[in-house]
Amino acid sequence: METLPVPSLRSIVGGLLLVVSLGCLAQARDDLKIVLLDSKDAHPLRGKLVCLKFPVANPNEAVVEHPRDCRRTDSGGTALFALPDPAPEKVEVFFATDGLQPCFSPHTVTLSGAMDKGEVMDNTCGDADTDTTETGELILFAHQKSLKEALDSVRNEW
Repeated sequence: METLPVPSLRSIVGGLLLVVSLGCLAQARDDLKIVLLDSKDAHPLRGKLVCLKFPVANPNEAVVEHPRDCRRTDSGGTALFALPDPAPEKVEVFFATDGLQPCFSPHTVTLSGAMDKGEVMDNTCGDADTDTTETGELILFAHQKSLKEALDSVRNEW
């Protein structure tokens, strides 16, 4: 009677790792990394709520609702978004943090530049700048209003 060779534990584990890693590659989606920097000195803005509004799938429906996704920035000013499949050509970027003033224009961003080589939006509020980008990265500038600035803007509305 002939016995069949028993596969070793190392080859079984290796095969499982290969199957899992190939499955992860098949599920990989495009990620957009937004980096939020202060418009005055380019330091990362931590704990700010950045939102993306995606285009409407069917604008002819009776009720039109824009899908959106919001993420809070980490200590490096980074918020990571998983884009839907297929990825939209443009998204609208807005902030949901009180007193956070966007310092970039336009607010509707074309994703092709960011996804291909990275993109730095023009700073419209200050002198800070950076040219460091990575593929899939969009760098935005913003200014957090101080208490005095917030009170002045409220007073000017009356």
